[in-house]
Amino acid sequence: MPTELETVQFSFSDVTGHEYTDSKDVGVRGPVTAAETAIKSFDIGYDGEDHHIMSEKIQTDADVHGDTISVNLQALFRDASGHIDDPYGGNIEVLVVSETE
Repeated sequence: MPTELETVQFSFSDVTGHEYTDSKDVGVRGPVTAAETAIKSFDIGYDGEDHHIMSEKIQTDADVHGDTISVNLQALFRDASGHIDDPYGGNIEVLVVSETE
C-alpha cells in the first residue's frame, strides 16, 4: 500500500465570537484505505493590540470519501477575560498522511 503525504494550508483573520472551523478536500491517487492528520505548523494571534492568552485550541482530523480526503480544522484563541470577543487570525499547516490501494 503506497503512502502519500500532502500539506494543506488554512488562513483566516478577523474571527470573533466563535471557534474558527474549515474543511478542505485533498485528492489522492487511488482509493484511500486510511488517513490521518497532524499539525505541521501554526502562527495564530490577535489582530489588534496585545492580550494575555488564556487558551488556544487547534484540532484537526480527516474524513475519507473514496479517493478524496476532507481535512477538517477547528481553532480557538481566547484571552484572559475568558470571552471570545477579540478578533484573531492566523495560518495553520496540516500534514495529511494517507495509505492508498
